[in-house]
Amino acid sequence: MSRLEIEGLCKTLGDKRAASASVVLRGVTFSISDSECLGLRGATGSGKTTLLRIIAGLNTPDTGSVSLDGTVLSSPSTQVPPGQRGIGMVFQNLGLWPHLTVQGHLDYVLSATRMSAGERQQRRQETLETFLLRDLAARFPAELSGGERHLLALARALCADIRILLMDEPFTGLDGALKERVLQTLNKERSRRQLTTLLVTHNEDEIRLLCQRVEHLSEGRIVVHAARKL
Repeated sequence: MSRLEIEGLCKTLGDKRAASASVVLRGVTFSISDSECLGLRGATGSGKTTLLRIIAGLNTPDTGSVSLDGTVLSSPSTQVPPGQRGIGMVFQNLGLWPHLTVQGHLDYVLSATRMSAGERQQRRQETLETFLLRDLAARFPAELSGGERHLLALARALCADIRILLMDEPFTGLDGALKERVLQTLNKERSRRQLTTLLVTHNEDEIRLLCQRVEHLSEGRIVVHAARKL
């Protein structure tokens, strides 16, 4: 089981005593069922990226909590390290490491797991095959096409044994057959592994293909009446 529960998250960026402080999240509460893909929409500045960063363990909430199957991952007093959460994340800007090859990206992530050397090698090869990167393993990000870079970002997020997948508008700039190829590859792998997923997107095609439900974040709050099932 991989049920993600977000309860009363609040977050202010900057010095709370300063006029420049920005209240980003205001009591955000929702949950994602085991193996469900939830779409999250919201205007720029509504708090979507901050929310994902708190779930991933990259930021700490001021109040509230993030729990996975009843175990608290984030709260003002508890902060499980990102690498121990079983969470993979695909950033909007992809965040690829320019000095590492395709294979190097996967090896770096797998080196932090408890797999044996043989298991890591097998997982690396399986991931390269799944994401159509086998013939590109020795290339650096700058030598890849836009679609290949997106596939690498997904491969990096999914190569370990994760339980939750977070995606922050990861398909921006892709269109046509290239985007369809990336989405189909992701959807097949997500379904096969029954991954609980949170996808930040405004794109109807992505929502239609990947999501079972949609929530709307507005000014740091979940707009309850805007939630809809697909």
